[in-house]
Amino acid sequence: MSTTPLRRNFVFNLIYPMMRLAVAIVTVPIYVHHVGDARYGVISIVWILLGYFGFLDLGLSRASTNALSKLRDAPQPDRARVLLTTLTLNFCFGLVGTALLYFVGGYLFEYVLSVPDALKPEVAGALPWIACLFPMALVSGAAMGALESRERFLTANLFQMFSMILSQVAPVIMAVFVSPSLEVVIPTVAIAQGLSIVVQLAYVYRLEGPISLKAFDRAEARKLLGYGGWVTVSSVISPLLVSADQFLIGSLIGVAGVAHYAVPMNLVVRTQTVPGALARTFFPRMSVLSGEAARELGARALQSLGYGFAAICAPAIVISPVFFRYWIGYDFAQIAAPVAQILFIGAWINGLAFVSFTLIQGQGRPDLTGKLHFAEILPFLGILWLLTSTLGLNGAAIAWSLRTAVDAFAMFWAAGMSRRVIIAAIARPAALLFASEAVAQFVGMNLILALAVAALVGLAAAWMAYIYCDDWRWFAIGQLRRARALVEARIGRTGPAPSP
Repeated sequence: MSTTPLRRNFVFNLIYPMMRLAVAIVTVPIYVHHVGDARYGVISIVWILLGYFGFLDLGLSRASTNALSKLRDAPQPDRARVLLTTLTLNFCFGLVGTALLYFVGGYLFEYVLSVPDALKPEVAGALPWIACLFPMALVSGAAMGALESRERFLTANLFQMFSMILSQVAPVIMAVFVSPSLEVVIPTVAIAQGLSIVVQLAYVYRLEGPISLKAFDRAEARKLLGYGGWVTVSSVISPLLVSADQFLIGSLIGVAGVAHYAVPMNLVVRTQTVPGALARTFFPRMSVLSGEAARELGARALQSLGYGFAAICAPAIVISPVFFRYWIGYDFAQIAAPVAQILFIGAWINGLAFVSFTLIQGQGRPDLTGKLHFAEILPFLGILWLLTSTLGLNGAAIAWSLRTAVDAFAMFWAAGMSRRVIIAAIARPAALLFASEAVAQFVGMNLILALAVAALVGLAAAWMAYIYCDDWRWFAIGQLRRARALVEARIGRTGPAPSP
């Protein structure tokens, strides 16, 4: 088992999503300015298509991470068998996805989407390069699984950052200095992705090799597909559960209502980066631990995340009206802020579900998560329709938050977490969130008051974490000791002041 501290791995897993956001903030305006709205729209649709076709991974990257984690200390041929089998399957499914993406994408751009006639030749010329991106993404996922199974998260995130920066910056450079044509920009993305994947595979081969093509194992393939199939069920259903509310709002209220709901929803979803990084950190460790040890680790993670994530969501509830007022406008804030405040409560409990979700799949039961998600579809759609019809956008937000709460408690039950553990992790943070919701109604859009109350709520969350969560208390004490040692070391180097 890896001895790398989980806290350090968690920080590593926050680096990539934060860096991706920072790079996007810099490159997107340049992209739009130089390639134009229409071309950038095409590029955006390309990324959406690649995301939709991601189900053809069939959960193999997740399955291989689980299997390789269990084989962390196994003989090299055993790990090579799992890795080569995964790479081969992902490459083959990637070729299938390439063909589907080429023909489906071509049909969409030609007959469904309104593409300017002047851009259609560029789209046609770029389409083969677009299709080539898909198998590279699947192969990269398998390579990342090998690194994550050894808990080499710093290396994995550095590779992802290298690939992301190369794929974002190189096309911008080509658009500015060569041509904004899609026949230049898209191939640049594909070549950049290809180069980064070659580097990834070379490193993985050095780490895991030698690997013979004879290492492919049909029995191993059946096991991986059996595990990955249920992961795919969750992967397909989860986007539906997240986006169904916006389609229903568009039908019942209108597209203007979608904007007032989608903007706060997208903001709230960004906060899921924190539990997502935690889940990525814990998955390999939970895959190799015994059931009881994994549940003990899950209990610690649940409590730490319960208090830590509340320290983000509770102040966000208070400051949402002011944020939307100064970011978009007063009229927009009046409608969107109450939606965001409700969604932040749902986002908090949804974040906690990441822990039990990871524990269940780490212990080899992805069928449970798939079945639970499948069972949620019809009840959620019914409640969503009822509450949206009666309460409007706030009703949709309540329905989504209720669904996340039911999902979280179902996951806690399926993971075998005790009632004592669940109450210790969620009772006090939940009380703080609901108190923040109540206080926010009196604070309104007063900037100074909102900032002051949000700071007080954040301090209250930190105090609760210190008092009631052992891991946060040990972390705080460790940081204070480290700071004191640093100050004492600097004073020691400076020496006493000379006497007059």
